[in-house]
Amino acid sequence: MKENKKKVIMYTTLGIIALGIVALTITYAYWRLTKEQTKHNEISTGCFNIEFTGENDILLEKAYPMKLEELENFLSSATPYHFTIENTCDDLATATINLESLNDVAEKQLNDEYIDAILYETDYHNNLNSEKNLNENMYNDENKVISSSLHAYELYNFVLQKGETKSFNLLLYMDPDTPMETANMNATWKGKITLSTEYKEEPKESNSSLASEYITELAKTDSTNLWVDDTSEANIRYVGATVNNYIDIGDRDSEGNPILWRIIGVMNNITNLDNGGQKESLVKIIRAESIGTYSWDSSTEGINNGWGVNEWGKADLMKLLNPQEVYSETPGIGGSLYWNRESGNCYSGKNEGNKTCNFTSIGISEEAKQKIAKVRWNTGTFATYNTNKFTATETYLAERSSYSGKEQCESYGGNKCNDEVTRTTTWDGYIGLMYPSDFGYAVGIEERDRCLKKSMYSYESAECYTNDWLFKSNEIWTISPSSDSTDASGVFTVFSEGFVDYSQAFSTQNVLPVAYLKSSVKITSNPKPEQEYGTVDNPFVLSM
Repeated sequence: MKENKKKVIMYTTLGIIALGIVALTITYAYWRLTKEQTKHNEISTGCFNIEFTGENDILLEKAYPMKLEELENFLSSATPYHFTIENTCDDLATATINLESLNDVAEKQLNDEYIDAILYETDYHNNLNSEKNLNENMYNDENKVISSSLHAYELYNFVLQKGETKSFNLLLYMDPDTPMETANMNATWKGKITLSTEYKEEPKESNSSLASEYITELAKTDSTNLWVDDTSEANIRYVGATVNNYIDIGDRDSEGNPILWRIIGVMNNITNLDNGGQKESLVKIIRAESIGTYSWDSSTEGINNGWGVNEWGKADLMKLLNPQEVYSETPGIGGSLYWNRESGNCYSGKNEGNKTCNFTSIGISEEAKQKIAKVRWNTGTFATYNTNKFTATETYLAERSSYSGKEQCESYGGNKCNDEVTRTTTWDGYIGLMYPSDFGYAVGIEERDRCLKKSMYSYESAECYTNDWLFKSNEIWTISPSSDSTDASGVFTVFSEGFVDYSQAFSTQNVLPVAYLKSSVKITSNPKPEQEYGTVDNPFVLSM
């Protein structure tokens, strides 16, 4: 990274909202979105361009606290404020877009909490800001650009490659729940959009390799910690009790500390799904630590006795971890909270039991999202009873089979399974969980041959789970359903005793998100040559 970071600041007036109330009449207001350029808006470098398009003010008449059913029509017809950012430097740039509320209103100030903002690239349905409503969860006051502003709200944080251009659209509207109170009569709100950037020196091409190629080359010299498995795909896996496979993908906690992941291995997978799909070798990663204990799925008492349904494509946990674009159903509580770094309630227990959950500092970051691929996950299961008696190799084949397990469920569970289980055998998305076979194959070299002949139900024997780095001494969810369950709720779990069996979907187990890195992601050369690479203190470093 360069020694002296340069900070670029641009801002533009975002608007004035006035609200008046007349008894027994419809209350109208309007807001005006204007562009303001002054001598204070100077760019401190010649290689970072920002364009605010349109010379005229943007005026929306008769805006008012709309009912929810009116919002869709408003958002689809409103003219957004558009701006473009281009990085013309030779370096990477991290950029933060803030919305800052001002205190220079002549009359009464309308509280920030009554303002909703949507920042998006091409479709307002897929907005980039993690919260629409301006509230304290979005505060970025420590990074204010305008020192006199009341609050700074972080709308988006992202990375610009050299030469990359990004365009954004912004819509503002009154929150539908704005109360018609005296305090809000004839009040005014004003704010500005600000942008700050920091430049990072891009790792030289000679000092980095594609992540999949890096691990593949490493496996040629490290046969102790890396192993090519016995499957037809010949996946490369990290194995053993203690392995240096920690990786920094850009996640940071509230104090700026890295949230580490670990590399499971290099796996073949289907990507480029929107264009028919293509097979690629991708690096598969897992969060180093659990994000909490939650239900895999829960349901009302009238559906499967409230025990949840073991269909990952519709599971509550899948919705918690992923953006809403990958599921069509109503998310219920917890939808996309981890993906959006939000807080709320998450499912925990039968009959749709729930508890509070907060991912504002541990959710997936915008920088990390850019490195994660959307891939096809395998959600097949077994065609026989006693699925917990299978070896890692047999489990691997079952996960990739076309058998959904619904027939098994119907034969044991009768009509309880007919309408409640679809069990597709593939799912397309970003964040999943490990397969049972991932745990089974992670056993170290000393005991590998012996353990791979055992069923994973027998991994509680010390020579297996104690030589497996994926063992965590507590229950961990996997992504795979079990056809043993006659009530359509069984999901494979790695238990604290070290074996694999199934649990009911409503039970609460630890969640370790799993993802695949894009094929374009690189691992740079060791930044600390005096230390071993891939450790907690010196994790693998990524670049695009």
